[in-house]
Amino acid sequence: MPALAQSADGPAIKREFLFEVPGYKTQNQGGQTMNMYFHYRYNSGIAEADIPNYEDLRSHALKFMDAVDPTKNPYWETLNQELCTQLKDGFPIEAITCQLLVYPDNRPGLPYEPGYHGSIHTIGDIEPLAILSRPPP
Repeated sequence: MPALAQSADGPAIKREFLFEVPGYKTQNQGGQTMNMYFHYRYNSGIAEADIPNYEDLRSHALKFMDAVDPTKNPYWETLNQELCTQLKDGFPIEAITCQLLVYPDNRPGLPYEPGYHGSIHTIGDIEPLAILSRPPP
């Protein structure tokens, strides 16, 4: 089944997937906890056998984040752009939106960061994510 097909009596059909990586702990920016969200559309005409297992994208995202050098303290926007671009270029997807949603915190010795905050990066023709959620109990 193609990722994008024109039905004889209706609009184009799009095949998309969404997944979350909840409660990821990073050493970046003094040690933060965040949720990562990924929503993507498969390439038009993709064969069923070529659809990637989302766990491969998830593993790539975790390896990317695990390799971040906390001494460089990169902005969330920079990390998100690099990660989202790698996923888009490395898998058969035509559009992707990635969101890093960092939890609020009150870490001793560091500036208080009130409220959820983060970065949304979108490549291609897909609605950007805008998810706000509470951390798990």
